[in-house]
Amino acid sequence: MNRIKTLSLPLITALVAATAPTGNAQLALSISSKINYRQNKQDIYFKGGSFDTILSDGSLTSIDFCNDPNYFPPGRYDGVCSPGTQGFLSAGTINGATIQRPYLVITSLTPAFAVEPFKPKLVSLVAAPASKLPRPSGGFVDNSYSVFYNLHTPEVAEYKFSRYFNQRTYTKNDRSKFETSIVPGVYRYSIPRLGSPEVGAYVSAIIYPMAEGQATRNNRTQGFVFTDIDRSKWIKEGFVELSYLRSNTIRWKGLAPNVVFAAADTLHFSMKALRDPKNPESSDLVSSPAMFPPFENGGETKTKLASPAVTQFSIPPIFPSGMRSMVEIQLDRNFKTGGVTYDFSSRKFQLPVIIINRYSEYQGIDLGLVKAPGKDILADPDNDGFNNLTEWILGSAGGDKGSVPAEVAPTSYQAVNIIGAPTRLGSYFGFNVNVQTGTIPQVVYSLQRSIDQGKTWKTFRSDANWSVERVKKVVRNISTTEIQVRSLVTVATETPATTNLYVQPPGTLTDRYRVKVTLKKKK
Repeated sequence: MNRIKTLSLPLITALVAATAPTGNAQLALSISSKINYRQNKQDIYFKGGSFDTILSDGSLTSIDFCNDPNYFPPGRYDGVCSPGTQGFLSAGTINGATIQRPYLVITSLTPAFAVEPFKPKLVSLVAAPASKLPRPSGGFVDNSYSVFYNLHTPEVAEYKFSRYFNQRTYTKNDRSKFETSIVPGVYRYSIPRLGSPEVGAYVSAIIYPMAEGQATRNNRTQGFVFTDIDRSKWIKEGFVELSYLRSNTIRWKGLAPNVVFAAADTLHFSMKALRDPKNPESSDLVSSPAMFPPFENGGETKTKLASPAVTQFSIPPIFPSGMRSMVEIQLDRNFKTGGVTYDFSSRKFQLPVIIINRYSEYQGIDLGLVKAPGKDILADPDNDGFNNLTEWILGSAGGDKGSVPAEVAPTSYQAVNIIGAPTRLGSYFGFNVNVQTGTIPQVVYSLQRSIDQGKTWKTFRSDANWSVERVKKVVRNISTTEIQVRSLVTVATETPATTNLYVQPPGTLTDRYRVKVTLKKKK
């Protein structure tokens, strides 16, 4: 570790005490170690990580919507932009404002008071705990900016805001390098002092120990690991199987009190989409919107658990069969380690999962009281005309004669816009059939039509009256498949006709439709 002399340079805390207004919290140095771990059948492995440093001094907030290439006086626009242009971006970028859109409507402003902006070469790490991390080291990115404010008054002044960022990244093969470089302890930085940047000042921040992925060292195994998901059945594609019919409880261990601090740490649960669902070990994730929680709030959705000591989470059976996803447990730290310093480290622990709908599980739930051989997949123990295979896939009870698959029938579907008003766009006459994938055993769907009140049935395909298509849909990154049946017959709704409405094709009013389910033939 480098030895440095500090007597000639002031500490940043002394500068803050001497110059900062009471209660000012605009100056901050945050350091964070971030790691993604991902688990497979054999191990939990290092997926990648980073060591981030952010130095900021001063803050400005503006109404991004009002950024404009031109100055406009107060009152020109109604609503949030009515205060008019107050600021002009003179250097850098901020809140979407650029040299092309430099005029801003500013809501608050606190300029830098301790750190000189636009001097990235004068920011460096000068000391750190004993490790392989190089020091001194620079390479900071300058995100500083300056603004002229207030353009509505005769006294227009320029204000500066300091922003510096540094990131050291580590790939999936760099776990040993990360662990021997980024260690808990005190990290000391030299920064350019406002007004005297060449003189500078020092600021120190601390990283505390944090949970890591499970590993064995000195014959002792410790760290985070997913332990059980309904007996943790792994399929050959590299996913842990989740039940389609039952709630799934995911359990883990390794968040011990020596590496998790209840006062500073939060634990979150989410399920995210894979960019490449066929490669769960290497695929990146789609962060927003999440597959679970099933709502959107304008950002990355996740469920905050009661405490970082929680060791399990139950997922309700609300997902389509065949859905592939990544369960993610995220541990976030928000620890104020000094007057102006923070530890924002994080860990993500990931597990690939797939929703499987097994006939054997349906047997146990819906045919529990049925005697053999009535539980056989092609048997019809309740004598309702539908075998167990059909009732399993179409969602009725195979042991209850009063429960049969619903017969599909075309109807008029009226689409609405985002405020609930009807709209022609997206409206149709027809019906949809959800197609399950990820079933064991695998099945085949055949849509059939009868034109003689159910005496005979034939495969239903597109014709002059109907279009019959198998369509993939993606909603909240969840991919599903539908058989979509749409009428091709329209009637004019206005004179002269400017919009048409899809209707029941002539002569098809008494036709009937059904889904025939068969077992997929083994190759």
